[in-house]
Amino acid sequence: MEQNQQEAHKKKRTYRSAEQIEKCLNDQAQSGLTIKAYCEANGMSEKNFYRWTKKYRGRKVKRRKRNQAAKAGFEKIEVVQDNGLHLRSSLFAEIGNLRIYKEVPVEYLKALLS
Repeated sequence: MEQNQQEAHKKKRTYRSAEQIEKCLNDQAQSGLTIKAYCEANGMSEKNFYRWTKKYRGRKVKRRKRNQAAKAGFEKIEVVQDNGLHLRSSLFAEIGNLRIYKEVPVEYLKALLS
């Protein structure tokens, strides 16, 4: 047991860049090895590997969503001259002194009236 503790203290800490970490994550996924086997074969801690997985795969998902949104592109819209009547023309409902300028569900109107 004492020998295991000494070996644990002898392990040198390795710092990896974000690119190196992402490469490790991709290599493990493509290797077909379990995380435990991959970590043992490459001399790294499972604990760190799981921490990296949580941190960097989350980034990858966010980046992918951002890229998909960017690929959606832009839609061409036509600008219509503002005649100043936009508030009046978009009036959806008027009940007494209450004016609603946005379409709302019927249940909402019923709740307002009761």
